[in-house]
Amino acid sequence: MMKAHLPNIDVKYDPQNFRDLFETELGAGVWNFLIRPDNVIRMETASFLERAAVEPLAPGLVAEFGPDIAQDRIKQMIGHMVRQIMEAVGYEIDRPGLRITRESLFSSGARYQPQDQSRDRTMKITPEQRQAWLERTAKSPFNIWLDQQVKAPDGKLDLERLYEVARQHGIEKRYDHLNPGQQRMNIGVMLRSRVTQEEILAQ
Repeated sequence: MMKAHLPNIDVKYDPQNFRDLFETELGAGVWNFLIRPDNVIRMETASFLERAAVEPLAPGLVAEFGPDIAQDRIKQMIGHMVRQIMEAVGYEIDRPGLRITRESLFSSGARYQPQDQSRDRTMKITPEQRQAWLERTAKSPFNIWLDQQVKAPDGKLDLERLYEVARQHGIEKRYDHLNPGQQRMNIGVMLRSRVTQEEILAQ
């Protein structure tokens, strides 16, 4: 288990069924992202506004990890992590599966609130709108740089090029047991700490 330090809070993540995913650079990176004080504040603010706790995290997650963060199992792990964080800061689930009506990484998420003030919303976001949002939000300088390095002209991920870029930056670890999107995100987590701003801007 990983221990996080927040003001006056002792948080330990129990990965349970997500242990295989959590015990990668991606899993640890997502947890470290979620327990940042600014993101805990975002979750608490969303709860105060009667919205799903994961909703305000979406832009940052996509910008940090890329659009492949939208894979279902990764989103399930994020929801699992968020629940443990919210419970640690004194919240409980008020309503599971609340529909998220704005363009977002998530289509639904649990709302955490001490009192039941549920409000139904009827607006729906189509899969096409959600995908377009993902593509727009993922265009951080690092993700643009990495895509230019590892994507073929047809837009598909070239895994051998990905690992070549990793080797160029001193990274030898491989994730062949994971799907291509998860391989890209794990390598991306490690590359972020090694690729300089000058290298990104020079592209």
